[in-house]
Amino acid sequence: MPFPWLAGMRVTADRLNEHNPVFVLKGSDEERTSTSTPADDPNLTLNVADGVWRIEASLDYAGESGSGGLRVDWNLSGGATVHAIRRVQGPESGATDRNAQLMRSAVHGDTTDITYGNTATSSLRSYAREEITVEGPGTVTLRWAQITSSSSPTTLAAGSYLLAKRVA
Repeated sequence: MPFPWLAGMRVTADRLNEHNPVFVLKGSDEERTSTSTPADDPNLTLNVADGVWRIEASLDYAGESGSGGLRVDWNLSGGATVHAIRRVQGPESGATDRNAQLMRSAVHGDTTDITYGNTATSSLRSYAREEITVEGPGTVTLRWAQITSSSSPTTLAAGSYLLAKRVA
């Protein structure tokens, strides 16, 4: 069905629901150790219908000394393609804690590894935000790892989420 509503279109539950936001929440903390290769997050994945979707990622994370923080990219499958450039914002990879003044605000492709710093203890968490616009239908999955492979964990915390809103 086309977007937006056109004169003469019938109002149905499916038609109304296809424009509702899609939301997934990470229910528990997840630690990753000894890896710098991003892998799919088991919770942060969305199935998007036909159309253009703006996807926001809110990432609550911590890295301990040696782990170097968080490395992020995206896995688009099932026909989903990037429609516009990816926007990122968060602590620069060299930041040592959440109070550091080193911030990154940039644009990148979906498969470019973006690194967010924070090497303080896991009780001091940091926040990063990403936004990507995709064209569906298909599946969109956040992938992540440590910046530097280490036995000290990097944790993506419960409460991190993806939110997709259909824009066309």
